[in-house]
Amino acid sequence: MSGDAARWLLGAVILLAVVALFVAMARTWRTRARKQTEAVPPVRVPDAPGTLVGSWDGFSVATTRADEPLERITAGGLGFRGRGGVTVHADGVVLHLAGADDRWVAADHLRGADRATWAIDRVVEPGGLVRLRWTATGAAGATDLDTYFRFPEDDRAPLVALQELSTKHNHPHTAGEGTN
Repeated sequence: MSGDAARWLLGAVILLAVVALFVAMARTWRTRARKQTEAVPPVRVPDAPGTLVGSWDGFSVATTRADEPLERITAGGLGFRGRGGVTVHADGVVLHLAGADDRWVAADHLRGADRATWAIDRVVEPGGLVRLRWTATGAAGATDLDTYFRFPEDDRAPLVALQELSTKHNHPHTAGEGTN
């Protein structure tokens, strides 16, 4: 085999290996999202979500398993950082996530709200993220989750509204800095 033919063959083998790696990564991501959809099914916003407390726009940073800020949840648009926000009602919270349908979290599924400094691939100033702690119930049972938001303006109002809603439903919350 000539030197040029060997180089072409080696290049083709490397190219096939890279393509195989990307195909495996895509299949793994889809499988993970499908399994997580069973644990974290989407919940539509009810027609009457209760009295509006407030609505805030910002950025959705990530959703992770509770107290595991490196374990990303990929199901239902929860896995990607982008524009997002929250609308707090008397009966629950609407999560607005870029590229996904709005998601309802009933007030009795809230576990609290506090501040955090980092989640997955985002690190900000101390207490720069608002962490909403909630529980999703699906075919796999209950799964405790943390959803992180960044509000570029003032994040005190959404944090207080989320804490008050979770407190009204007898779920404790942590004031100040979270665990991460």
